[in-house]
Amino acid sequence: MDREVESTKKGRDVGRDARAQTGDATPNRPSESFAAAMLVVACLCWAVFFSLGKNWQDAAHACPGGKLVASLTLLGIRTVIALAAFAIWKPRLFLRPNRREIGVGLFLGMFNCVGNVFQVWGLASTSPALSGFFTSLASLWVPILAFAWLRLPVARATWAGMALGIAGVAVLGIDLDMSWGIGFGDSLTVCSSLAFALFILALDRLGRTVNSFQLTFLLIAVTGLPPLFLAVGIAGGQGNLIPWLAWLVEVLQQPAVVRDVLLLTLLSTILATHLMNVYQPRVSASRAALIYLFEPVFAALLSIVVGHDSINRRLLLGGSLILCGNALVELRGWLRTVCGPMSGPANQAVDDGGKNFYPLSDP
Repeated sequence: MDREVESTKKGRDVGRDARAQTGDATPNRPSESFAAAMLVVACLCWAVFFSLGKNWQDAAHACPGGKLVASLTLLGIRTVIALAAFAIWKPRLFLRPNRREIGVGLFLGMFNCVGNVFQVWGLASTSPALSGFFTSLASLWVPILAFAWLRLPVARATWAGMALGIAGVAVLGIDLDMSWGIGFGDSLTVCSSLAFALFILALDRLGRTVNSFQLTFLLIAVTGLPPLFLAVGIAGGQGNLIPWLAWLVEVLQQPAVVRDVLLLTLLSTILATHLMNVYQPRVSASRAALIYLFEPVFAALLSIVVGHDSINRRLLLGGSLILCGNALVELRGWLRTVCGPMSGPANQAVDDGGKNFYPLSDP
């Protein structure tokens, strides 16, 4: 899942859920069902990232500096294209950020950047389906990190969901026919999910204090430009700067690679961001969280269709365990949305307002 475009995916502007339920609708406002359908389309756009990112890693096997430099290069190229599109589409975004927006964007972008680097680097050594399911663990880490960082109570359902998620990781990552332990790419992707969880938690605290569209623009820039500079630095430090530039020119002359990079930028970054910004505020936070569980499912299905993955028991069982764990964590918030708020401290969430994706306490 392409996490710089998930800047509002979980945790940002969650307070707008209440506004969406208090009758601020306009005559031409799309229904909540239509908004939910558009978020499903956004999930499909994000899911495309995993297979296209794997295509890039396969094409970049000869990159000077190895898989890490190839991963950093992809993040940088995609960001440059996205920023160029923003310069044409919304040029004022380059002039409008204030100091607070820049500060919040830099702080949040640090976590998002680390998560993206680990995620794309991990794709070089794991499959798109596994990457999608492992990345979705971020939803499970959030309440645990909130407990460790903010000392907020954790619901029993959350602990159960975490157990299911860990079991899913074990099923997906451990091949009994090979040596015990998960692979290097799988480990990198699990690390990326931790970075994304920190990003989500920080975003919940800070994202509501700045303009959401401006924040998305800044996150895209902060997430992708440092990896590009780092790729140049690593290549230069290894004495491979000229060979890296020559390789980059050569690989970008391949029509299939150019197609994939453009699709990554247009679908997983720009279109998904637009759909999220427009339609997420029009559904409840808990409903949006459950909709976003489609992302790893779509990622797995697309990967199977294009041939990166095949259907097997490990994929079905491990993926199901992780999805069930995520759903269990989100269940309480969904029930609160459907049945109405519950009284007492059991309704407390990350932001102590019960408007968050992550219900943390239990009766």
